[in-house]
Amino acid sequence: MSIVRSGFLAAVAALFFAACTAEPTHEEEVNAWHADRIERLSAERGWLKLAGLFWLNDGTHTFGTDTGNDIVLPENSILPFAGSVTVEGNMITLSPAEDGLFMVSGEALHGSLTFPSENPVEAEHGRLAFTFIERGGTIGLRLYDQESYVYTGFTGIERFDVQPQYKVEARLIPHEAPASLPILNVLGQVTDTNSPGVLHFELKGESHTLWALGEENDEQLFLTVADETNRDDTFGGGRFLYVPNPGPNGTVMVDFNKLYNPPCALSEYTTCPLPPPENRLPLRIEAGEKRYHASF
Repeated sequence: MSIVRSGFLAAVAALFFAACTAEPTHEEEVNAWHADRIERLSAERGWLKLAGLFWLNDGTHTFGTDTGNDIVLPENSILPFAGSVTVEGNMITLSPAEDGLFMVSGEALHGSLTFPSENPVEAEHGRLAFTFIERGGTIGLRLYDQESYVYTGFTGIERFDVQPQYKVEARLIPHEAPASLPILNVLGQVTDTNSPGVLHFELKGESHTLWALGEENDEQLFLTVADETNRDDTFGGGRFLYVPNPGPNGTVMVDFNKLYNPPCALSEYTTCPLPPPENRLPLRIEAGEKRYHASF
């Protein structure tokens, strides 16, 4: 082989290797993030598979597909009467109508099972699964259905075009003393949530701040953000965003192209936090996910 030909082949190989190992562009990185988000939404326990949220007072609650039950499950998904759930304070007892009707931790459940609300089990039967949550001292049964109409009717989430000007550098200024914010959720409940500091940044030529939520040592910080697009183009209850935790007085890139809809924009069976007044920005952030429009 001639020296010229071998040199040409080496150059082609070098270009091919460089193309394969090149860092993704900003747009490619955001698109990959969003594709992963859609995959998580559609997962077996993703938000799109939620099919019910039933709040339980103290006492016994029957469940099954028969409409006479306290908790009515999807048609043809299980027995007409499938059992009962009893709540006594923070203790929950699951009593199936038949042995082996449910799988718990990979094993068939025989008899009743009692457990504390802070350590709930997950019970599975065919396409169904349910577990328990606690909000404001009230226990709820959260139901998943692999054939949920929210999932089967999902066609994707529209987004704004990826725009580099919405990726900005922010500095985390710690609070002078330990601080928390009262965060209101869609149920009207308020939870004091810790904040390690406030992110300071510039966007569209003006200075802005956002309170970060989480613990000082968390790897990521959580932001609930409202802006003026919530009136028309984006979800009225604001959007969410996670950013790496830079530590006190550290800097981090805040990419508003990754603003995403909270679960309650997709499903009525969620309990989303709302943006506090401190995180309501007086401008339009035309980046990230747009308002979701269901096809059902």
